[in-house]
Amino acid sequence: MVSRGEHRTIDPDAPTFGLTRCLLIPISAVSVDAIRLYVGEVLKSRTGRNGRINAVCVRPQDHPIRKDPRVRLWLQPDAGRYEERLHPERQVWVHVDYREYRKAYLSFDMPPLPAGYFLDHVQNREAVRLRAYSHPYLRLCPVSRLVNTSGGSNFGGEGMEKEYLRSLRKSDSGLPASLSASKITYADPMDITKMLDLPPGTGDLSGVRDIQGLFYSG
Repeated sequence: MVSRGEHRTIDPDAPTFGLTRCLLIPISAVSVDAIRLYVGEVLKSRTGRNGRINAVCVRPQDHPIRKDPRVRLWLQPDAGRYEERLHPERQVWVHVDYREYRKAYLSFDMPPLPAGYFLDHVQNREAVRLRAYSHPYLRLCPVSRLVNTSGGSNFGGEGMEKEYLRSLRKSDSGLPASLSASKITYADPMDITKMLDLPPGTGDLSGVRDIQGLFYSG
């Protein structure tokens, strides 16, 4: 069990995609203890009849986060809105198989969802299952219908990821150990694009292509 005050900043085994600290955003975890260690304080939780923790409301340990002034995202006119979407004061994480995640989200007194918005599991749920549940706790993020459709398309990044994982499972080598070495998964540029409520696109992921330059130092 992780005790109060016991925190690490970054999971040393997790890929960071060349991003600076202010854009290392945890989106999946191996356990609630990993969330406590690498994300922040668990304020509230919902536990199922089987004893599994199904949902947690978390106050990030680094809120408000120090933004790297070299990262061009923070120089944009919408920087304040972007910061709130990526680094809100509270986050909700749920188990991949928990179906009542929307009910849990609202029960934690989170802001109501605007009309036409959905709660997106930033890390694709089917991909997590294809990874043999290596990181079963997922961060939720409200996104518009357009972003939800674009992000989840079989012809987009999530679709390509699932196809890749299916091919690994069918191969003799199976899933590489690197997919489960870390305690935390950090958002890649496609995940960040989606969390900013921008459509990542399909095929060549044009939405990610057009904005990912803002994620790195200028």
